[in-house]
Amino acid sequence: MNILFVNSTRKWGGVKTWSLDNALAMRKLGHDAAIVGRPGPFIDKARALGIPATEHAFGFDFNPSSILFFLRLFRIHRTEMLILNISKDLRTAGVAARLAGIPMVQHLGAPGDVQNRFKTRLTQRLLKPALVTCSDFVRQALLRSVPIYRDYPFGFIYPGTEISPAPPASVNAPRVIIATSQLNPDKQHGHLIEGLSLLKKDGYDFRCIIVGTGKDEERLKQQCRMLGLDKQVEWTGFVKNVQEELRRADIFVLPTGCEPLGIALEEAMANGLVSVARNIGGPPEIWPPEWTNLLVEPAGEGKEFRATLAKLLDMPEEQLLSLKRAFREHAEKTFSIDKQARELLAWLHTIA
Repeated sequence: MNILFVNSTRKWGGVKTWSLDNALAMRKLGHDAAIVGRPGPFIDKARALGIPATEHAFGFDFNPSSILFFLRLFRIHRTEMLILNISKDLRTAGVAARLAGIPMVQHLGAPGDVQNRFKTRLTQRLLKPALVTCSDFVRQALLRSVPIYRDYPFGFIYPGTEISPAPPASVNAPRVIIATSQLNPDKQHGHLIEGLSLLKKDGYDFRCIIVGTGKDEERLKQQCRMLGLDKQVEWTGFVKNVQEELRRADIFVLPTGCEPLGIALEEAMANGLVSVARNIGGPPEIWPPEWTNLLVEPAGEGKEFRATLAKLLDMPEEQLLSLKRAFREHAEKTFSIDKQARELLAWLHTIA
């Protein structure tokens, strides 16, 4: 199958990682997959991975020059399936696909990605894309908020991720905690930092790596300084290879108030990190059932994160190492990229 992934988003997020991972996996499975996106890191990363990638500016919705660009590209690429993301993609590449008779799928990442507006309903009726999302939590939320989606094929498939080639072989001393989500207010890193402060007051020895950038970055750094955590917390800024950072750590924290699923969470498990997240949204769907005590209550704040992290910091080294290996094994069984790419392909064939 010849598949074209189109993503016009400007900032890096989980949906870009999802597109790259699936395009690469499908090429390895013998299919032809290519990428279209705005100039910048997304296209650069695709090319570095060996994925054919084309830069495009998109322009305004229903832009005739953009629609013609995609019609020409479909002929060159011999596109058989189009996978889109946001509404801008639909109203450019999606229009071209409808004119060319190419089936399309819109990938939706979160309940708030679309609103039940007239423009949304009209676009859905005119272009008729099938829909897929990352978790049953998101699928059910969108079916409630945008009722027109009930009339179209709508699946959920967990994103896949690359599993580390070997299980963890050691535990750091002191133990290292890491968070890799964007530093935006909805990710609620402040609760993690409060928890770290309480751990320090109780005499725990640890280090914490906070990866990424975002709107909340300066406020969070100031919070760390005020709580005396400068020696415990390392800020990496934007990194090109998150896996390298994950391999430095033992414990991963996803402090988001309500995550659709969390590719960052999957990456952490796949690299053998014991994980901590909230018991809400998508994460419980992919969580090891025997370790639900590491899920923080939805309204939990600093003291709740402190209590959960303390369990892991108190664990004997051998037990924590065994738990790291168990999280990696669970990831391999549940959402390895090869397994999930095959599942996505099987679903696409039903649409085609």
